[in-house]
Amino acid sequence: MARATTPPASKPVGKGKTGPREAAGEPRLDQSAIEAVDRAGRILFALAASPRESSLLEVANRAGLSKPTAFRILATLVTEGLATQNRETASYRLGILPLGLASSVLQSLPVRTIAHPIMIAIRDKVNESVVLSVRDLDFRVNVDAVEAINAISQSQQIGVPIPLYAGATSRVFLAAMEPQELAAYLDRTTLQSFSETTIIDRARLENEIERVRRLGFALSTAEFTVGSIAVARIIRDRMGKPVAAMHVSIPRSRASEELIERCAAALKTGVETLERAIAA
Repeated sequence: MARATTPPASKPVGKGKTGPREAAGEPRLDQSAIEAVDRAGRILFALAASPRESSLLEVANRAGLSKPTAFRILATLVTEGLATQNRETASYRLGILPLGLASSVLQSLPVRTIAHPIMIAIRDKVNESVVLSVRDLDFRVNVDAVEAINAISQSQQIGVPIPLYAGATSRVFLAAMEPQELAAYLDRTTLQSFSETTIIDRARLENEIERVRRLGFALSTAEFTVGSIAVARIIRDRMGKPVAAMHVSIPRSRASEELIERCAAALKTGVETLERAIAA
């Protein structure tokens, strides 16, 4: 199962600076309101970072906030249905309401609707899990998955933000970047290990990105999802712009060279079919 990672806390908005909205004649946003929204977002990410209930101290530490501040924000989130508190343990978890918000987001992604039947066709060819991801700033997020029909399969967490340097699917997004954009991303990113196979050396990562560009696909072994080998390809629109990525996830216990090659071939055919459908 993928390990959750919490996106970095937002940077404070500079005081005394004129933003694009103010330059256009719109009223200046209240600083305290911006900070309140920022802190609430950090709390929500902190809750999402753990599959179990979290104590107040755990939430505060993940969000980078004091316990009193985290407590006040959590009380409001519980009232609004965005978080839930276990009265027996006083621990917190995400509420049910975010499920509806997530569903609305997923339904608003046209590529997901077009890709789903193609993902099923790939799964039926190789009987391995097929996953669709989109980029969200410096992360990529799984937005759909068709699970393998096997005694052993890889469960794919939907909605978990994954850094763009960790794993095959992330690297196809990096390989699709222009050189200047890629350099800027690497300059601002601290490469941290999620497993013993995560690439955290910049020079080695850059070599792998060049390899992906050369071959047209990426391959990784348990860099973010424990026990999984992934084969990934980028998906482009009619203008050649990357819009998503797709990968086949194979448990290491049965990942023979022959199976990996079959998955790579099925993925290539599926992505080409999907790109034609997007361009139609």
